[in-house]
Amino acid sequence: NQVRDAAKIDRLARMPKLIYENNDTLKASIEVANYHRMLTHPAIKWQITDRSKTVIASGKMTVTEIPLGNVIPLGSITLPLTCIQKAEQLNLEVSVNGNANDWDFWVYPSKKTLPKASTRILLTDTLGEVAQSVLARGGKVILSIRKGKLKNEYGGNIAVGFSSIFWNTLWTNGQPPHTLGILCNPAHPALKEFPTDYYSNYQWWDAMSHSSAINMGKLSEGVQPIVRVIDDWFTNRPLALLFEAKVGVGSLIVSGIDFNDDLSNRPEAQQLLYSLKNYMLTPFFHPNVEMKTEELNNMLK
Repeated sequence: NQVRDAAKIDRLARMPKLIYENNDTLKASIEVANYHRMLTHPAIKWQITDRSKTVIASGKMTVTEIPLGNVIPLGSITLPLTCIQKAEQLNLEVSVNGNANDWDFWVYPSKKTLPKASTRILLTDTLGEVAQSVLARGGKVILSIRKGKLKNEYGGNIAVGFSSIFWNTLWTNGQPPHTLGILCNPAHPALKEFPTDYYSNYQWWDAMSHSSAINMGKLSEGVQPIVRVIDDWFTNRPLALLFEAKVGVGSLIVSGIDFNDDLSNRPEAQQLLYSLKNYMLTPFFHPNVEMKTEELNNMLK
C-alpha cells in the first residue's frame, strides 16, 4: 500500500528561493496532491537535515483529512536560519503516512570573515600591469573573466547552460546550450566553503549563468580544472570553469565565472569567491603547472 500511495500522493513545498543567508527566514508552504483515496487523520511530518543527516529542525502538521484533489494545503514551515553558522547544503523532507518527498536548499553566512592576508589577493578581470606586478612579487591573483570577454577559440563561443542540451548539438544545428553540466571533486579544498555534490546542484545556477567555459585544450599541457564543464559528446572539448596555475614566482586561479558583475546581489558567487580565497591562503594552494602571462592574456578579447 505504501508503494501505491507514494505513486498517487505528491507533496509540494512552495519555497520562494533555494539559496538563503543565515539572516533570512525559511518559509515553506506545504501542499499535497492526492489521487488515491480520502485520508483521515494522516501522519504529516517534516524535518530539515544537513549533509551528515543530522536533524536541524523537525515538526508535525495536523489536519483532519486529506480529500482527493490537487494542491491541498497542509500547513507551513517558518524557521529563522540564525542557527546555521557555516555554509550548509540542507534538505527539507515532508512525509505523509510514511511516504516522503524532499528538496535541497543552501544557507550561507551573511557575514564572511577572511584573514587579513586575504586583502593581498588581487581580484582582476585582466592581467595588466598591476596584476603582473603582484605576480612578480610572488603574490596571488584571481583572474575573473567577464562574460563575453573570452576569445572564441578559447571557448568564448560555447554557450554554457544550467540545463543540459536537448538531444545533441549535431541534431539541433548548434542550438545552445552546448554543455552538459559540471563535474568537480566535492572534497577539493577550493570548495570547502561551498558545499556541493560532484555535479551541478542548484547553487551552481548563478556561476553557470555568469560564465564562459575555458577550452583547456588550447592551454599549457598539464593544467587541470578545479571545476570541469562537461562538453557535448560530439565536440568533446576539455572545458573548465576554474583552474589554477603558477606564473613566475606568483600563483593564480583563473575563473571563467564572472565575479565582477553585480556581486552584491549574488550570494552564491560571494560564497564561492570566499571559498576560493580561503583556499588560496592555505598550504593546499600550490600550483605547479607554469603558464606565461602572455598565454593567459591571449585568451581575452
